[in-house]
Amino acid sequence: QHLDQGSFWLSDRGSRFIEERHGSTYYLDPYYQPWYTQPVAHSTILINHNHQSQRVGDPRVFADGFDDHAFLVHYLDGGDVAFSSGDIGRLYWGKVKQMRRNVLYLKPRTLLMLDVITPTEEDVDITLLYQTQHLKDIHAGPVESTITKENNVLHIKHLYPGKIESKAVQTPHYVYTLQNEKPLVKEGMLTVTARTEGKPLVMANILTTTEGNEPDISYQEKSGYVSGVANGKNFVFSTTPGNMYHSDHFITDALTLAWDGDKTFAAIVTSLKRDGKLLIASEIPLTCEISERSIKYYHQEEAEVMIGVESEPASLVLNGTELSGWTYDKHRGNITIDLPEGEGNLIIN
Repeated sequence: QHLDQGSFWLSDRGSRFIEERHGSTYYLDPYYQPWYTQPVAHSTILINHNHQSQRVGDPRVFADGFDDHAFLVHYLDGGDVAFSSGDIGRLYWGKVKQMRRNVLYLKPRTLLMLDVITPTEEDVDITLLYQTQHLKDIHAGPVESTITKENNVLHIKHLYPGKIESKAVQTPHYVYTLQNEKPLVKEGMLTVTARTEGKPLVMANILTTTEGNEPDISYQEKSGYVSGVANGKNFVFSTTPGNMYHSDHFITDALTLAWDGDKTFAAIVTSLKRDGKLLIASEIPLTCEISERSIKYYHQEEAEVMIGVESEPASLVLNGTELSGWTYDKHRGNITIDLPEGEGNLIIN
């Protein structure tokens, strides 16, 4: 029953950078209820600086109508890239229409975190929390913040929006810590705050670690999107989710995408063209990794999909089973097929 939906931990290079607050004695600790079990003690999201922003969600399997709980939206593990998206907006007392934590994992050690918050009629302040052990480890900045553990550094690049406020905030010691740790060292968290402006707010942060040197990350904001390179990996994300944009080689409405050579990974997308050629189009958003002769995908439900091909395929094989019922359009250079819900691996022979 802790109010910790959307929280995460992060370890790399043998160092734990993002974790949970610790040291409470449950009900004997005066901070147990106002801090320890509340969102403010977790690496999640606050609204309007309210430490108790979340409420307890409905049971996930209970009775019809009890649907106000966090839920997984999309996920896919590709060869060089992975993606997950979870929605926690139903837990915020109607203050937002939707709140999604999206993570694009550029293997092996780079995360593009895209928190997308859709406000109701009233705009709200959104604060992202990053819990770490000691306040002295945090350096908060307008463009980049860092958390340092001995010789290892977690770099948090604040890509979007341009107007944010980052702070290193001291957090309380709990009773066990007061009793057992001498001398006491100030504990803390990093906070990053921005405000919605009548439309979905995208808060984009790249997280990567080094052994003290500066990471190789470059990016630029353009009309409707931000594109960049992180440790040799190309990435793009939308700043107006759901809208089409023209980026580098692509025309798409993908929330985010990454590519390397002939392989393209696109998350929450209904239309994707590369160098003017259709790669994929779907009736509903899907997440997919497209290679020369295969498509790995996740679909929330069965839907019709068009896939660009160089010539008419001899066969289509989905999860090891040959398919029938698909059509080929010679003039448009694509096939049309109904892809079932869930995960799939489509081989184009």
